Amino acid sequence: MKYELGDHSFVRCPENGLLADVEFKTKGYFGGTYNAIGGVIKNERTGETLYELSGMWSGEMVAKNLKTGKREVLFNATNAKHTPPIVRPLEEQDDRESQKLWYKTVVAIKEQNHEAATDEKTKIEDQQREEAARRQREGIEWQPKLFRRVQGGPGGPEEGEEDLDWILAANIDGPTPDAMSQQILSIAPILKGQTPYSRSRQTNASQTATSSYQNDLIDFGQSSSSSVQMTQGQRQHSQTQAPLLDLQDENAPGEPVKRVDTFTSDLDEFVDAQS
Repeated sequence: MKYELGDHSFVRCPENGLLADVEFKTKGYFGGTYNAIGGVIKNERTGETLYELSGMWSGEMVAKNLKTGKREVLFNATNAKHTPPIVRPLEEQDDRESQKLWYKTVVAIKEQNHEAATDEKTKIEDQQREEAARRQREGIEWQPKLFRRVQGGPGGPEEGEEDLDWILAANIDGPTPDAMSQQILSIAPILKGQTPYSRSRQTNASQTATSSYQNDLIDFGQSSSSSVQMTQGQRQHSQTQAPLLDLQDENAPGEPVKRVDTFTSDLDEFVDAQS
């Protein structure tokens, strides 16, 4: 018996109006198999289903053309080369990055030291509770560091994405793949040796209070009904702030990539590591 996670994954292409709905299936009690997928590719503009998807995410996945009945291999994972994730060394990571935050807990689990694992896990959870209680006392709304709430609804910039709670607080819309890569790298340090340089700007007390809680571990929901009210001056600043990314010199060698923080307006610069 295996532990499985099953759910739907949606991939949309606004340019041609196509939607892929891929379901990662779980094995039934009496039948079925592990690692199975199913799904469809639709034309959202007409509602027509164009392809049916089937197979296994750990093996061969097939797309069937519903007009012609022709089946073709969409992807075969059997002999695919595994690409391990690239992460920065622990010493370069922020204390709140997951790998570093849970490092002691993971080491204790691997060593089968359940007492130490429980102690380290409890330390993190106690810190979460303390931070949540402090935010509630001071009326501070928890804000993620790299995400913002979805602005959905009719006419909203993320109309149709209301099922999402949060969305990346950055625009990945560069004119070329290289430009989009620079935009992604400007969100947060990703590569080994990549270092952010922050230029702190003057903030009023309200902005400082909000910023001080952006690094809290998690929001337990106690402060969901409370929010920090922006002054008229802040609203004007928010409306007139510089673009999120400065791509004027995106191709100039050695030029830093810049990012303006959505909430604090701090300016971060990312430079390539020296070879």
